[in-house]
Amino acid sequence: MKSLAHFITYILSPQRGRKQGSRSFCTEDWSGGPYHLWQRSPANWTMSISDSAHRPFDPGSVSLPTQKDRLDLPLPDRRTPSWPPSPDEDPSLPPFPLEEPVRRPKAPGNLLSPALSLEEEENEDEEGAAEPEGLRSEEHPSQFFAEAQRLREQRLLLDEEVSVGGRVYGVHRVILAAISSLFRDRLLGGRGPRPPLSLDVAAGAWEAVLTFAYEGLLGPAPWGDVLVVAEALGAPRVKAAAQGRRKGTGSAREDEKQTSPAEELRENLRSVELLYKEGVGCDLELEAGGCRLRVHRAALACGSEFFGAMLLSGMRESQGTEVSLHTISAQDLRLLVSFAYTGAVRAGWPGLLRAAQTAVQYQSSSCLALCQRALARGLSPARCLALFPIAEAPGLERLWSKARHYLLTHLPAVALCPTFPSLPSACLAELLESDELHVQEEFEAFMAVWRWLAANPETEESEAKALLRRVRFGRMSTRELRRVRAAGLPPPLPPDLLHQLLVEAAVPGQERRREPDQALVVIGGDGLRSDMARRQPSRGVWWARAFRCGTGLVRTVEWGRLPALPAPGRFRHGAASPAGSQLYVCGGQDFYGHANTLASTLRWDPGQEDWEEMAPLCQARSFFPLLALDGLLYALGGRNGDVALNSVEAYNPELNVWRPAPALPAPRFAHAAAVLEGRLYVSGGCSGAGRYLASLLHYDPKLEKPGTLLSPMGVPRAGHVMAALGGRLYVAGGLGETGDLLSFEAYEPRTDSWTHLAPLPSPHVGAAGAALQGELLVLGGYSHRTYALSHLIHAYCPGLDRWLCLGTLPRPRAEMAACILTLPSVQHIALVPTRHQTKPAG
Repeated sequence: MKSLAHFITYILSPQRGRKQGSRSFCTEDWSGGPYHLWQRSPANWTMSISDSAHRPFDPGSVSLPTQKDRLDLPLPDRRTPSWPPSPDEDPSLPPFPLEEPVRRPKAPGNLLSPALSLEEEENEDEEGAAEPEGLRSEEHPSQFFAEAQRLREQRLLLDEEVSVGGRVYGVHRVILAAISSLFRDRLLGGRGPRPPLSLDVAAGAWEAVLTFAYEGLLGPAPWGDVLVVAEALGAPRVKAAAQGRRKGTGSAREDEKQTSPAEELRENLRSVELLYKEGVGCDLELEAGGCRLRVHRAALACGSEFFGAMLLSGMRESQGTEVSLHTISAQDLRLLVSFAYTGAVRAGWPGLLRAAQTAVQYQSSSCLALCQRALARGLSPARCLALFPIAEAPGLERLWSKARHYLLTHLPAVALCPTFPSLPSACLAELLESDELHVQEEFEAFMAVWRWLAANPETEESEAKALLRRVRFGRMSTRELRRVRAAGLPPPLPPDLLHQLLVEAAVPGQERRREPDQALVVIGGDGLRSDMARRQPSRGVWWARAFRCGTGLVRTVEWGRLPALPAPGRFRHGAASPAGSQLYVCGGQDFYGHANTLASTLRWDPGQEDWEEMAPLCQARSFFPLLALDGLLYALGGRNGDVALNSVEAYNPELNVWRPAPALPAPRFAHAAAVLEGRLYVSGGCSGAGRYLASLLHYDPKLEKPGTLLSPMGVPRAGHVMAALGGRLYVAGGLGETGDLLSFEAYEPRTDSWTHLAPLPSPHVGAAGAALQGELLVLGGYSHRTYALSHLIHAYCPGLDRWLCLGTLPRPRAEMAACILTLPSVQHIALVPTRHQTKPAG
């Protein structure tokens, strides 16, 4: 075909012939040629690390290939090369920016049936949707008492005075009543001015109790004096804390048993909530829509920004004992008051949507953050369509972004939902216009428009034409165009409109590729030199956004090259992107001896040409995961030389400094970690004694005892990958007591249970893993049985429960790192294609 216009005329002609060879494809014999998967006998080649240009050979510091590096993890030597060489730093390849890549075919995962309406979906079984019943904000108790402390320091809303040692302390009676029976009795006595309560106790011990009430920990004071104050106030929890301090003096085991300040504050808030439910000491009555609630003035001001502003404004409502709220419904009033006392929202998905709207309207930031997180986790096609118009309201920008991203990544499934035709045409046009629309083929975008037009026959022809013009017909294949011709346009649209649009799309250069906003980046690793003679740590940094389907079973990955790591390269390192826009690499090894463990930290920004050296780790480490959480980077455990570590370090990108963080419960290395819904999980690895671990750990750096053991994996493993996807944790591959592990498991946090899924098609020990566009990717690694490096990329599709081979890495690697990075749009074309003929696995 000389042009697309000629082809369109041909394809729309009913008399066209079926001439063979009208479109040519690469049908190269995959048993030979340049892509032949060849192997050489180990007898015909050798691997040498003694003649490295940058390290002298030291027999005492190098791990022999037949050993397990004293850690039950093999350092493979005779790895049979399974792919022809392509150098990591080929000067003939253009640097970033590279080509504008094409979106890889995507299958939606973890979706409820798109054929269900929202009402039908809510009646589905509990497994079909994550109904967040009784969601609770972990931050609310600390925010509640931080506000109470601020009010006390500014002497606002104080209703009790206590005289100790000649000094008068102003306090909030309800806050002290949460820990003291004495103040609870005074709260029962009603409101109104009273003479100061005089206590004959040590001032330091009294202040320590105040600190416990407002901050959750005992202040510095002799434990004996604190016990006296606790007895006088009737404060059993203060007494228990003081006794625990006494027993724990000089005992690490007893220190571990101490309740953390965060837990004490949660208990304090539960006591305040109990006072509210029992109606003890309530000094304010709120009325809205016929609903009357008696509350504590101070507690309400601490738990709700809206009521705090009202009670501290000096207006008439802030002085009386009854307040009528004419602009608030009874349902909203109950929600706001309940959240102020509990930090919880007890509602299903529709109730959460209303709660989010209420939180925006009445300035409850904690409630809004909780609802937005829950709504974003529970998205489905029907829910997303219900949420998208509402999320456009001011204050719900984060939720709108999540809903828009869901629509972009799941449009084919959303188009099957019964409520899809209710989506405004302007929203559909904006989705079709986006380069980030994830469709397996452009025909899916056409079918989404077709279904919308078929369900809205009253649509004017001009509006229908505007939608259809956003379908990129110029990017369609021959097969897709034939399917378009077969589908036609739904009535009452004229049939010749389709022919007109196809002819318009034949203008060269008019259609852009659809380009996802995130790229997969692979950094460093252990591989073979181009001459296959010896192993060498890699400096290569590659990125890919295009995973393309070729003819038949051919898969093509379009790789681009980023600036290489500084010489001599590294492997067994950590890599992460805190905000998705900058890439950090730290630790690892630059050679094969125990003395070659690194502490250096490197950073690359898409606007930079080279890597920038940042502050080093406090302790050199390898075999460890690096993760981003709450704006910080965490390096967890690992190995320094031949010593396993339990230490954790946190890096602040703004300050460029590493600081120690609470340690893991026990040393481990070759483990995996992932962040799911703001919680950091650590799985498996090897202990300091070289035993494979099956444990799963929730690590919370905000707690003094950060490690909470959860249900263990079904199989102990190390050198595996773990990623968070669709509200679950997935663990794949690695090495176990029996050798290569193909087993694949998923962890459900709600039930604290594991489920075995379709196994991996081939071994991946020391592989890299990442979650991209709704799929789990496992890249490279090696086989413990054959010591052969792997170049394969396997993807798990949760919706299909099977593995697919997406293609290959630029060259076989193991013990590299991978992460997801947001790269700017690229206009220049420069391909580094790799191909692999494969069939669906599993």
